[in-house]
Amino acid sequence: MSLYLSSIINDLIVLLSIGITFVLKKSQKIGIFVGVICWLLLSVYFLIEYVVIRASTVDYSVLKQPMSDLGVTACGKDTHLLASYEICSPYHPLMNVTFTLVGIVIFMGAFLLEDLFPKGKRIRIATILFAIYGISFGISGIVPADSSFWVHTISAIPGMFVQIPALLLIARTIKKEWPWLHKWTFFILLVNASTIVLILLPFISINLPGGLLQRMLYGSVFVWMSVTAIVLAMKKYKQVR
Repeated sequence: MSLYLSSIINDLIVLLSIGITFVLKKSQKIGIFVGVICWLLLSVYFLIEYVVIRASTVDYSVLKQPMSDLGVTACGKDTHLLASYEICSPYHPLMNVTFTLVGIVIFMGAFLLEDLFPKGKRIRIATILFAIYGISFGISGIVPADSSFWVHTISAIPGMFVQIPALLLIARTIKKEWPWLHKWTFFILLVNASTIVLILLPFISINLPGGLLQRMLYGSVFVWMSVTAIVLAMKKYKQVR
C-alpha cells in the first residue's frame, strides 16, 4: 500500500470516527459503553509497540529513541531531520495505524464519557482539550516523521501540553465529590508535568533517556484514562442499580 493511499484511508477513518462519536453521544447508554472501551483500549498501545520494536531490523533503543521512529516508512540514516542514526521499521504501517487509532479512541472517549463527570464549564473545556490531545496524537500516524517532519512535529506539540490543564480542571472539579479520583488525577498530573519539564530543559535532560521520558509523558495519561474509565463505569453502574 502506498503512503498516499494509506494517508487517505487514515483520513477517512478519522472523519468516520468523528461522525460516529457525535451520533453515539445522543445515545447515552451505548455511548458511555463505547467511551469506556475506547479508553481501556489505550492499555494495548505498548503491547503493539513492543511487537513493532521486535520486528525492527536494526537496533532500536526504547530509552533513547522517540516513538515516532517506529512509524518511519524508509530504512537508513537521516530518514528525518533528527535521525542521524539508522532506522528500519518493517512494521511501520501497523505503528502508524496504531498512532491514528490511539488518537481516535482518546477523542471518542473524551466526548462519550463527558457526561459521567460533574456538569460544568471546567469539564467541557477539559473534554475539548483531551479531544485536541487525541487529534494531535493521531496526526502522528497520518503524517510520519520522514514524510513531513515539520507537519509531524508541529502537530504533535499540542499533545505535549494540553493534557496538563485538562487534568487540572478535572481534579479541581471532582475534589469534593470524588476525593479518591481527585488524588489519582492530581498524582498523574504531577508525574506528567514533571516529565515535560525534564524534556524541555536540555541542560538537565541531555543525559536522560529521551525515549523513556516521552513514553512516560504519554503513558501516564493513557493509564489515567484507562483507570478513570473503569471508575466512571462503576459509578454509573451503581447509580443504575
